[in-house]
Amino acid sequence: MAIDISGRHHEDDKFFRVYAGVLVEIKADRIVHVEKIDIMVKEKESQKLRDIVKEVKELIEKIGKDFDYILCEKGEFFNISKDIISTILKKEVIHPKTRGEFEAINIAHHVSYSVRKILIEKQRI
Repeated sequence: MAIDISGRHHEDDKFFRVYAGVLVEIKADRIVHVEKIDIMVKEKESQKLRDIVKEVKELIEKIGKDFDYILCEKGEFFNISKDIISTILKKEVIHPKTRGEFEAINIAHHVSYSVRKILIEKQRI
């Protein structure tokens, strides 16, 4: 499962985060197919590691645990060691190295960013 979190900056005294989880079948050089995409929206006053971990656990429960590992960029968990985050989440966490892994992260990023942008625009109407 590739994940991305958009909205990690403070706006109007809150953090408006959109989590995207993308289940993909992946090969080193490409995405074979996307099996499932899910999102989760959180609006909170804080953004500590425990908040992010708790919310990623919620996303995992929402998507289901039928995947081998969590693929994410190093910064998603404040650059904390992937071994520590793996232990906390009880799922192996890896960072992208292959073209296919980078493509999976890119899909998750486009989903989280686009959904967040749409929701913000809708609030302004």
